[in-house]
Amino acid sequence: MNRVTYFIVNAFTTDLYKGNPAAVCLLDSTISELTMQKIAQEIPVPTTAFVQKKGNDFFLKWFTPEMEIPICGHGTIASAFIVWQQAILPLDSSITFQTLSGPLQARWCNELVEITIKKYQLEEIECPSELEEWLGTKPKYVGKTDLDYIVELSHEEYIADFEPDFSAMKQFPVRGVCITSMSNEEGIDIVSRFFSPAQGIDEDHVNGSTHGALGPYWCEKLSIESIVSKQLSKRGGLLYVTPKEKDVAIAGTAVRILWGELLI
Repeated sequence: MNRVTYFIVNAFTTDLYKGNPAAVCLLDSTISELTMQKIAQEIPVPTTAFVQKKGNDFFLKWFTPEMEIPICGHGTIASAFIVWQQAILPLDSSITFQTLSGPLQARWCNELVEITIKKYQLEEIECPSELEEWLGTKPKYVGKTDLDYIVELSHEEYIADFEPDFSAMKQFPVRGVCITSMSNEEGIDIVSRFFSPAQGIDEDHVNGSTHGALGPYWCEKLSIESIVSKQLSKRGGLLYVTPKEKDVAIAGTAVRILWGELLI
């Protein structure tokens, strides 16, 4: 039997049992996508990342227990953290991951892992009646990206207290729904939560990819160059988001909580 070294990393936090957990599997040789999916079903975390170094290139894939997914912010943060922590590359070397969504850049910056993701075009739409009914309130704004609904609500308390009906989300023609508002907390600009049962993740503890739309939206609205974003899931986490001309930089802390070997 072959063995795969894996790590559990909590992204967007320095606390052991907060943030968004991801498994990172370091591959010495290529394994099938079917095996990757079985491993993702075996490890009890929302996303399992598979990293393989081939020459000077790093190849990165992400799987939930249900499927392979095209983009995962916290899985990328966790993967970069492990590449540096295991001295596969020195901290002063940036990483380019080859992924389904194209190349993703990562660098170590001021004790944070910073990744650069796609800036998602956000188109304002009229709120669908089924979405308003699901929310239980009239939103201030509804936008749609290639992936998600982005919904601004009026109060942080509503974000924190919201109890979604996940079965009702099956009718939504999107990957997930992000609800967001301005923050009442000093030092925090915005808050959000993200729901994506279509990917097998009812609520994502801390979602990075939605900030490819949230960052530009809130920076323009608040007339600032970057935001500090807090996810109001039960585990919670902080993201530092800076929109750029063509993409969005997302930075966060990470902590390793477990490592071991899998038999394949």
